[in-house]
Amino acid sequence: MDKEAIYKQLQAWTNNIPLIILGSGASVPFDLPSMWALGEHLKNSISFTVTEDQDQFEEFKDEFDKTGDLESTLTKLHLRPNVLAKIVDKTWELVNEYDLKAYEKFIDKENDFPLAKLLSYLLDTAGKKVSIITTNYDRLAEYATSLAKAIVCSGYSQNHIGHFSNNIQLNNLASLKGFSGQVNIWKVHGSLDWFKSNEEENIQLPIRQSIPKNYRPLIVTPGLKKYSETHNEPYRTILTQADSEIESANGFLCIGYGFNDIHVQPKLIAQIKSNKPIIVIAKKLTPKAKQSIIDNKCQNYLLIEEANSSDTKIYSSKFNEFEIKDTSYWQLGEYLKLILS
Repeated sequence: MDKEAIYKQLQAWTNNIPLIILGSGASVPFDLPSMWALGEHLKNSISFTVTEDQDQFEEFKDEFDKTGDLESTLTKLHLRPNVLAKIVDKTWELVNEYDLKAYEKFIDKENDFPLAKLLSYLLDTAGKKVSIITTNYDRLAEYATSLAKAIVCSGYSQNHIGHFSNNIQLNNLASLKGFSGQVNIWKVHGSLDWFKSNEEENIQLPIRQSIPKNYRPLIVTPGLKKYSETHNEPYRTILTQADSEIESANGFLCIGYGFNDIHVQPKLIAQIKSNKPIIVIAKKLTPKAKQSIIDNKCQNYLLIEEANSSDTKIYSSKFNEFEIKDTSYWQLGEYLKLILS
């Protein structure tokens, strides 16, 4: 196995400006809660005065205790409106709490932010435009874009009270003076900054400490409800844009993405089966990621994960499987050392 050949392949595919796909694993290094931690928080922070609601929530707790899998638990249950609304609110509160702590660290420059470095590098070589698709609610992609001195395009106007439009992305924002470029961030499950009013108006209220009165968070929790919810705006437009980005991409760089999402995964798999290159970096690759890529006999892939606590394991369509001792290239910061060297 020629390590230099692997490094050159990684550099070539990254320099070709892949579409970036962020999954929940991309947020864990910044102390954002895992799905299991979120499930525990919901268990311990929710109660109801209506007997039927509390009975269903007890069913939720029993099922989650059995499986430890929040998504399968929520998919199994047809949640009552009050139960679903409380789960959405408590999910927002927990993720927002840890997101704002991360924000403070970035402002104080306590944390190195590899995603910002990656965006700066790609914007320098990509005609000043890069795209991200993420299933996360947090604002890490927006923070990284800001640190890279680029403008965010998420479908919302970037005002203190931002309105949603289905054609903001048609502007050539990359040409604006004073910015390093434009980063399209398509958040297919919603964002901590997005809310819907009692009058069904979608607005962006950035960096809120709490949910505003008479508004509800525009985030889609795991489970059956997310499939019907995403037929509404802003999700309908955002999913259309995400599909378009996947179809037109030169290749893909997946960071902490597990290939378990029905909104992104089918289009992505179709494209990599047509020989578009894909790089996946994760602390631990999910069985679904390996099945979707390796078992599907895709022709151009490099999958990178941790091995033996101190090594890196790489699965390659060209070089098969191998380990590189005393490295952690599954971490974005270490991966960038290969690309930026």
